[in-house]
Amino acid sequence: MAADTSSSTAVPGASAAELAVPRPTSALRSVIARIGPDFGLVAAFTAALAVLVAAYGGSYKWKEGPIVISAGIALALVLARLVWRGPAIVLDRPGARAEFQRAVLAILRDWGPVILIMWLFQSLETYTGVVRQTSIDEYLYRADQWLFGVEPTVWLSKHSTPLLTDYMAFAYGSYFITPMILATMLSLRGRREDFREMTTALVLQMGIGFFLFLVFPAGPPRYYDPLLHGGFDPPALQSHFGLFELQQGAFDSADPARTRSAFPSLHCSLALLTLIYSYRFSDAVWPRHPRLWFRIVLVIVVSLWISVVYLRHHWVVDIFAGLAVGGLANWLAPILRSRWPKLSH
Repeated sequence: MAADTSSSTAVPGASAAELAVPRPTSALRSVIARIGPDFGLVAAFTAALAVLVAAYGGSYKWKEGPIVISAGIALALVLARLVWRGPAIVLDRPGARAEFQRAVLAILRDWGPVILIMWLFQSLETYTGVVRQTSIDEYLYRADQWLFGVEPTVWLSKHSTPLLTDYMAFAYGSYFITPMILATMLSLRGRREDFREMTTALVLQMGIGFFLFLVFPAGPPRYYDPLLHGGFDPPALQSHFGLFELQQGAFDSADPARTRSAFPSLHCSLALLTLIYSYRFSDAVWPRHPRLWFRIVLVIVVSLWISVVYLRHHWVVDIFAGLAVGGLANWLAPILRSRWPKLSH
């Protein structure tokens, strides 16, 4: 009988530890292990975009805020490393160039999935309301009324003030800034495993959210026709410093018929992830005051959850769905990372 070359060869007198030689890792498994779950999920996103482009034509976004912010942070980290190691490189000290190259590759490896997922998501979002054109706005409106006896966006409108509107616009706009501050500090402190777990949760959230966008296209309350004609009082919110008007102009530049991505609220989902990871990794921001960052984020996140309804961007049911998505992504991320194939050493 032919010998089984896939297992360890028996050696007389060898100890059990010596016999426990791992089987060679296949080339595919090695590639998957090197890619990691963050890049692996991004690859799945890319495949989804390719299918949609083939079916409905190309639609890409390049200059959206999350794309620019994440790419800008990565570039800033590379430049900071160059400034720090620049003198040693100029003086040609031993190992300086190699150390700088390793640092740059690590930055690009870690931030690459963040930049790509932002680009992919912003591009994919334009297909909502195109794949399935029947929206669920009316069901969300009825659900809010059934839960509260009144439409919350209309009720909050009656309590609006210009200064409060500005604050709510600030809170709403912080949805991507706060997680990026935490991610940047994790990166600066070399906590790559913590950073990549957070990134994996982010990519999972985007994937789940986008799938729900396609299946349940829904617009925001501010576009819902029955509320536009006599529902809101005042008909349009006004701010004191103009922050809301500036922000709203950017959002309303999109075609509401094409972009139906209200259910679930990924603003609320990302805010929950930010809150959870800020609780776990708050010490990365201010080591001497390890809970301070979490307390600041808690106030901002709660304000953001209120702002999405106050500013008429989401139904309350959208918030519930967003929190469910955020919780699911947070639960799955560490499980996926622990079970992802590892490189043999």
